[in-house]
Amino acid sequence: MRKKAVFIGNSIVAGYPWSKGKSFPSLVRRALKGELPEIPQPAFAKNTGFDIVNKGVNGDTTRGILGRFKDDVLQQEPDMVFFLTGTNDFIYREASPEDAFANLELMAGLLDDTGSRTVYVTPVPVDAGKAGFMWMAGMGISYDAVNRDIERLAQLIRESGRDYVDLTARFPDFVESVGDVDLAYMDGIHPMPDGQIFIAKQIIDFLEEVKDR
Repeated sequence: MRKKAVFIGNSIVAGYPWSKGKSFPSLVRRALKGELPEIPQPAFAKNTGFDIVNKGVNGDTTRGILGRFKDDVLQQEPDMVFFLTGTNDFIYREASPEDAFANLELMAGLLDDTGSRTVYVTPVPVDAGKAGFMWMAGMGISYDAVNRDIERLAQLIRESGRDYVDLTARFPDFVESVGDVDLAYMDGIHPMPDGQIFIAKQIIDFLEEVKDR
């Protein structure tokens, strides 16, 4: 039985600055088909086909996603929707963590009405030093404050009672494993290709965990 999963969010979902084929949703698609050597095909995927839809948009915020939610998500009639967003809300000072979470919960409520499963993906922490030098330098952005807001949003997500994949907690483990910030982040915000593979593995692990419920 085929299922459809929509991934919606910001530039990390879109795969920036790499090709969309290197984005983690594309990597999840390949892994589920057994086409990605770095991620073994999970056993359940051999019996359950997945259509993966990538609706990542560079620079998007929770409010932006809310504005396109009907067209980009509800009209797809998905079985599962993964949200990865929030960082731009805090970089642009467009929303507080509480406001961003309220936007997410509004969309999750719409999915509840359709029977679709909501899965929150907590934001990837930024590397404040590298981001301050390479991303919107000179704009007066405190990336330490951005990280505090990311952690607060992650806390709200963890307490929501909904399904989630905790990149806020797990991505630092990836950074430590590669041993060099320059191997983990392109610019302090966007993961290098191996970071996208790491995120895809977390999604596959989640799908394996929930396959029977």
